[in-house]
Amino acid sequence: MKFYHGSNSPIEKVNLERCLPYRDFGRGFYVTSVREHAEQRAKNKASSDNSEPVVTAFDVDEAALTSGALSVKKFSAPSVEWVEFVMMNRNRDIPQPAHSYDVVEGPVANDKMYVQFSLYEHGFISMEEVLRRITYREATHQLAFCTAAAVSLLRRERSCAEVMIELIISDLTKYLMQDNKNLSVSEAMDIVYLSKTGRALVNEATGLYRESSAYAYELLKREERGVKN
Repeated sequence: MKFYHGSNSPIEKVNLERCLPYRDFGRGFYVTSVREHAEQRAKNKASSDNSEPVVTAFDVDEAALTSGALSVKKFSAPSVEWVEFVMMNRNRDIPQPAHSYDVVEGPVANDKMYVQFSLYEHGFISMEEVLRRITYREATHQLAFCTAAAVSLLRRERSCAEVMIELIISDLTKYLMQDNKNLSVSEAMDIVYLSKTGRALVNEATGLYRESSAYAYELLKREERGVKN
């Protein structure tokens, strides 16, 4: 199964300590199966500090979510139970975490939730009316990975750029060893990674990974000759 996380920076490793509490399903790392929703989330976060929107893709073994090894709560659609669960997690007067589930899946509540909760608590509207008002017209989806055991299921999907960079670095290492018979693999890799060419290669912004391995190796050899001279 593939899920997406929208942010203003790439996610290399999930850190639950950096996740905010008092969200729909409590503190956790949130993903969605709807890429468009993750893209909009990324744009919203990026616009708040003039950064760049980033969507990170993750693969999760579906069997791991259904095997029973983890405690999973799933809301298939908006319901009164879902409203009460979200209210519990967003209530700052309740000690957090407010539940013990490893993973929680369900719809997203809209931003008018606090107002509707207040109206409900003061007896102005019913729970059914709260449900109607906080449910988005379009279908939404989110998963919250709330524990370390749950987070361990997430496998970050490498981008095409990352794959290309890895392949070119491997080629450069081989080329160096072919031209310098006394170099070990680790020595050749050190030369690549410590070179200006290598640093430019791993920086996706330079676009060097779009060039051929032969082109990158010519840059590296030119750089090496310049150092020697």
